[in-house]
Parts: sequence; structure tokens; C-alpha cells
Amino acid sequence: MSVEVLDGATIVNFVEDEEAFNVSVCDRFAHLDVDHGGRLSYTEMLKELQGLRVFETHFGVDVKIDPDNLIGVYTSLFEQFDHDLNGTVDLEEFKAETKQMMLAIANGMGFLPVQMVLEEDSLLRKAVERESSKLGA
Repeated sequence: MSVEVLDGATIVNFVEDEEAFNVSVCDRFAHLDVDHGGRLSYTEMLKELQGLRVFETHFGVDVKIDPDNLIGVYTSLFEQFDHDLNGTVDLEEFKAETKQMMLAIANGMGFLPVQMVLEEDSLLRKAVERESSKLGA
């Protein structure tokens, strides 16, 4: 983990850089595709969905949530990615939904800098790295 400063423009610029975004999303997809089948099952995506910690914390403090409610949330999130509702997520579905999520995060952040703790392999961290490399060049 690292503490980084970013804003909505950092994320938008990363998403608009198709080469950088596609490479990062393809790498993430390959990491999640444990059986190398070219499609993500609910089980393969579950760890990633759990990593979002959507309802499990409140200002960084763990909150006890009914497990049935969490399963419902994770199922809904998975279905959001599974555009054709065939029970798996292919690379194109994963890219499209990841792009929408990243742009939603950027929109929610706005254009004022925010300090965040980021996982080393997260797409937000990749966006910061891209921006840093562009500024350093």
C-alpha cells in the first residue's frame, strides 16, 4: 500500500490513454482468471469484489454486516459486469465495466486533489504511476 495524491483528472487521463488503460485492465483480468479460461466466474471475481469493501467499513472502521446481505451485494456487482448474463465475465465486459467504474470514481472525486491509501496493484495506483511518469518525462 502507498499513500498517493490524485484527482478526477488523474483517473480520466488514465482511462482516456487507451494503451495504458487496456494493458492494466488486461493484466488485472489475467490475474483474476485463475483457471486461464478467458472468462471470469463469480468465484474468480469474488476476491476482487470483496477487496472493494463496499459496505464493510465506515470511515475505515470495520462494520458487522449480515452475510446474506453481503452475498446479495457481491452477486449484484458481478451481474453488473456480466452484461450478457451468461454467468461469466469476458475481457470485453470486464474492460467496459471497469471503465465505467473508474469514470464514476473520477466524477465523484471531482478535480480537487485527494490523498488516498492505494493497493500497489490497483488501477487507481496505475493511474497515479502513469501521471507521475508523464510529469517526469
